[in-house]
Amino acid sequence: MGKLICRGDCIADMLPDGAGSLTYTAKMGGAPANVCVAAAKLGVQACFLGKLADDAFGRFLLAELKSYGVDTSLTVIDKHCKTGLAFVALSSDGDREFFFYRDTPADASLSPDEVKEDIFGRDDVLHFCSISLKPSPTCDAIRKAAETARKKGATVSFDVNLRLNLWDNDETALRTTVFEFFPYADIIKVTDEELLFLAGTTDEKAGVGKIFAAAQNARLVFVTKGAAGASVYSRDLACRDYPAVPRKAVDTTGAGDCFVGGIVYNLLNGGFPLTVDGADEAMKFALSACAYAISEKGAATAMPTLPQVLEVKRSYYGN
Repeated sequence: MGKLICRGDCIADMLPDGAGSLTYTAKMGGAPANVCVAAAKLGVQACFLGKLADDAFGRFLLAELKSYGVDTSLTVIDKHCKTGLAFVALSSDGDREFFFYRDTPADASLSPDEVKEDIFGRDDVLHFCSISLKPSPTCDAIRKAAETARKKGATVSFDVNLRLNLWDNDETALRTTVFEFFPYADIIKVTDEELLFLAGTTDEKAGVGKIFAAAQNARLVFVTKGAAGASVYSRDLACRDYPAVPRKAVDTTGAGDCFVGGIVYNLLNGGFPLTVDGADEAMKFALSACAYAISEKGAATAMPTLPQVLEVKRSYYGN
């Protein structure tokens, strides 16, 4: 079995005690870190390729990663950086909004020289998202990681995961950069709202077609739609739609990361053909994992174990 390597941010999510509360508790956050935790809790080797600050929050994050079984041998500690903070505002239905505080953040400081080419193997999966693609050393580090992973025959996963406020609301720069990185990906995950932003059309199939046109190496595009479920598309625009697995939403933070973790688990645990039919069991597994995660508070803390996912999957799908 290969390993998962997640390149990107690991920050402190400041979670409110409830909807409208101004009392916060620090939890580990950052989409790639959450995906690492999701995969590790499911039982695969998950490595965090990133940088943490040598401050109180950074030491907390390192301990959290290790406590969930994430391999931190590729994680760089830097005393010259600070830990990025994301304050999360929760609505009464469990949806969330992010407010970022970033001053020389460690997660944006990993350099290409700190990405070693020998860490990738042909059975591995590299995962990244757009948060770290704003022009900086870490953008170049992701480019090097993606180029090296492809050269070594690894599978590359890209979760678009747009955060426009981190780009000073420069829609053109964000859209251009995301399309620039699409060619590196074998599989792409995008939300329905992100698809509208990127493709400029409410026609989902046409929007996915625009992504495939830019992502010449992509085999599958996953479109997640919150309470409406998710869809998977292949290059010929064949599609299969899946309803969400019913579960009362307590906190949707990290739900998309949990979905990616479920897909990656299936890629590493025996694999599956990168076709609509081939992805069927992986989709059911990932949606079952999401259903469990949103019923708990937090992101990393809510990621389910393998038995918990299988229990939800059996209760809904019957297998």
